[in-house]
Amino acid sequence: MTTLVTRDGGKATKKRARRVLLVASAFLAPFLILSIVFQYGPLLMLVRDSLFSYRLTNPDAREFVGLQNFIRAFTDPSTVQSLIVTLLFAIGVVILTVPLAFLLANFLNSKLPARGFVRTLIFLPVVTSAVVVATLWTFLLNNNGLFNSMLAMFGLGPFDFLTDKSLALPAIIVMSVWQQIGLATVMYLGGLQSIPGDVVEAATLDGASAFKRLITITIPLMSRTTVLVVVVMTVFALQSFAPAYVMTAGAPEGTTNTLVYHIYKTAFNLQQPGFASAISVILLVIAIVISLVQMRLLRTRWDY
Repeated sequence: MTTLVTRDGGKATKKRARRVLLVASAFLAPFLILSIVFQYGPLLMLVRDSLFSYRLTNPDAREFVGLQNFIRAFTDPSTVQSLIVTLLFAIGVVILTVPLAFLLANFLNSKLPARGFVRTLIFLPVVTSAVVVATLWTFLLNNNGLFNSMLAMFGLGPFDFLTDKSLALPAIIVMSVWQQIGLATVMYLGGLQSIPGDVVEAATLDGASAFKRLITITIPLMSRTTVLVVVVMTVFALQSFAPAYVMTAGAPEGTTNTLVYHIYKTAFNLQQPGFASAISVILLVIAIVISLVQMRLLRTRWDY
C-alpha cells in the first residue's frame, strides 16, 4: 500500500510540474517570440551580412568575402579614428557622470523641500528625445548661443564649441552627461535608500562624522550600484548617435565621428552595408568585453 501511494504521489507531482511548465511557457512565449523576431533574428542577419559585400541599391548582387570586412575595419583610417573617438567619448562620459551622479544622489537623499519635484527635473532630460536634446544644445553652443553670450559678459569668446577640433568632442561629452546624469542619479538614489539604517545609526552614535560615514560606509556599500552605473553609462556612450548626427555630423575632421554614426554613414551614404555590418559586430563584441571587464574589476565583497 505504501508503494502504491508513493507512486501515485510521484505521478501527481509530475503532472503538477508539467502544468506549471505549460503555464510558464504560455507567459514567456510572447516575450521569447518578440526577442527572436526583433533581437536575435536581426543579430544573426547582421553576422551573416558582415561576411558579404554588396550595395543597398542592388542587394541581390552580393559577393561572399569572408572575414575581409573585419580585416578592413582594423586597417581603414576613418574606422580606426571613429573607434578611438568612441572610446574617448565613453571614458569622458563615465568619468564625469559617476562622481557627479553619486554626489547629486546624496544631496537628493537628504531632507529637501519638494524633493519629488527636484528629482523629476533631474530625470526629465533622460526621457526627453535625444534629437531634441541635441538640437537644444546646438543652439546653446553656437557662436550666438547662450554660452557664448554669457562668456561675452566677462570679455571671453566667442568659442567655436562645435567646429573647433579641441572643443567639439568635450562639448558633446558635456551634453551627453547632462542628459544621462539623471538616470545614474536615480540608480544611486535607489542604492542609498537600500543601505541599512541601523548601520548608519550605529556609526553616528560612535561619533563618526558625515564625511567618515561617507568614506567607510556609503561608498563601500554602494560598490554594486557603482558597477551597474559604470556598465550602463559605458554601453550608452558606445552606442551614442544623436550628438554626432545632429550637432556636428562627425566634424571637425572626424573628431566627433562616433562609431555608430560612422556605421550609419558607411551603410547609407557610402552604400556598403556589409562593411557596416562588420563594424557593428565589432562594436557589439567591444561592448560585451568592456562590460565583462568592468564587472570583474569592480566586483565587490560587500553585501547588504
